[in-house]
Amino acid sequence: MKTKKEILKMSERELLAYKWTSDLDVKDCTNCSDCSGCSRCSRCTDCSNCSDCFDCSRCTDCSDCSDCSRCSRCSDCSDCSRCSDCSDCSDCSDCSDCSRCSDCYGCRNLLLEEKYQYMICNVQLTKEEYELKIKELKS
Repeated sequence: MKTKKEILKMSERELLAYKWTSDLDVKDCTNCSDCSGCSRCSRCTDCSNCSDCFDCSRCTDCSDCSDCSRCSRCSDCSDCSRCSDCSDCSDCSDCSDCSRCSDCYGCRNLLLEEKYQYMICNVQLTKEEYELKIKELKS
């Protein structure tokens, strides 16, 4: 695992290459139920305002996510993008197999009972470090 110092020096391209990736297998909007305001999703249930998601449930304002429906009572992701197999996460991007995360990027396998926040590639950062790095990645 990379250190905090290494993570903070990495470009977006390096972070995306470093993190675990998955094929989201996004398809045209089909076989969805009880969704509203969604587009180009497939096999989703009870989602709202999502796009290009596959096999998710009870998600809001997510995009390019996959299999975020591990448990029908705890999926509840919001404002996530390019995540896979996540539950109860918010404002996360490019994460996989995570639960109870917020403000995380490129993380995977964060499934313990604690709540995770301000992490990049499973490395804990301060709020300020996280916000600076995300701002850098977006520019």
